[in-house]
Parts: sequence; C-alpha cells; structure tokens
Amino acid sequence: MFIQTQTCLKRLILYLIPCVVILFPVRMYTHIPAYIFRKLLHMVAFTCVTLMIVFADTWQAASLTSLIIAGAAYPILAVLEGKPWFSRLFVEKSHGEICRSLWMLFGMFAALTAVSWGIFHSPERAAISVLMWGIGDAFAALVGIPFGKHKINIPPVNGKKSWEGSTAMFVSSLTCGLLFISLTSTEFSLLSLFTAALAGTLTELLTPSEYDTVTVPAVILAVLLLL
Repeated sequence: MFIQTQTCLKRLILYLIPCVVILFPVRMYTHIPAYIFRKLLHMVAFTCVTLMIVFADTWQAASLTSLIIAGAAYPILAVLEGKPWFSRLFVEKSHGEICRSLWMLFGMFAALTAVSWGIFHSPERAAISVLMWGIGDAFAALVGIPFGKHKINIPPVNGKKSWEGSTAMFVSSLTCGLLFISLTSTEFSLLSLFTAALAGTLTELLTPSEYDTVTVPAVILAVLLLL
C-alpha cells in the first residue's frame, strides 16, 4: 500500500508542478479575467484526480493520495491566506474559501473513489463523474458569465445563474461523457449519460456555488451507479 500510494503521489506531483509553473505567471503577468483563472485552477484539480484514478493501482492508493495532498497543502494555504496578495491571486470569494474548497474538493475525490471503485469495483464511474462535473462547471461559467443574459428566476434558484450557462453545462457534460465512453470503450447507455448530465446541471442550479464541488459529482455518480 505504501509503495502504491507513493507512486500515485509522485505521478500527481509531476502533473501539478508544470501546471503551477504555467498558471501563476499567466495570472500575475496577463490580464486574464478572474473567473477564467478560477476555472483553470478547477481544471487542473479535476484532471489531476481523473488521471490519478485512471493510473492508480488500487482505490486505497488513489483515495489516500487525495487526502495526503489536502493535508499537506492546507497548513501552507492557511498561513498564506493572511497575506494581502493571496485573495487576489486565488480569486477568493470569501475569506478562507480556498482552504475550505481544498478539503471539500479532495475529500470528495477520496470518497467518490472509495465508493465507486472500492464498493462497486468501477473506477471508470468515478473518473467520468469527476470529468462530467468539471467540464460542465467550467463551461457553465465560461458561457454564463459573459453571455448569460437570461437569468433563471425560478425558486429556489438564486437568480444569478442563467439559462445560457446551464445549457452550456448540460451540453458539455453530456459531450464529455460521450467522448469518455468512445475513447475508453466503457459501456454506458446514452440514457444514463443523458440523465446524469441533466441531474448534475439541476444540482448545480440548486446548490450554493461553494458546495457544488461536492454535490454535483456525487449526484452524477449516483445516477451512473443506479442506471
């Protein structure tokens, strides 16, 4: 187990280092919009975990690596968040958001992997759940923020999200699922992917933005396991 976790951790670090080397100079020396940089960070997070699930030897190694990364990064970020530049660099919406998001994100990854792979012996469902959430969430922001002219004012939706962004999330999430099964020869029905993408989109609409990191992939996985 130690060797498997160590190997998984090395692979994850080798992926993260070039991402950090590229992203932070882009943030500091360009005029990239803040919401785009946030989504780039999210993309790094969900792609690194997807790769970890795909290449890990066991679910225990994948889940434990997620928790080790969160545990190692948390005290560093907790110290740095007191610096005046920290909130601007990471585009924090509220004080302490990055630290909370770190635990929710990697804790969710660990739980998702343990349930899908450890209980149902289906690592591909964990991977596709993370990808469908991550890609869908990114496109929801990239389309909804600049082009979302028609807000959704149906309770309990908070009125800040748009039909354009939600449509982009559903379409991109479904497309991601279809590409995944075509590239990996995984057997999912079109109905299950359609339902998972729709359920994920509706969950994102109804969940406060800070917590959709947990709720959306969990709902997508539940649908894929049930169908």
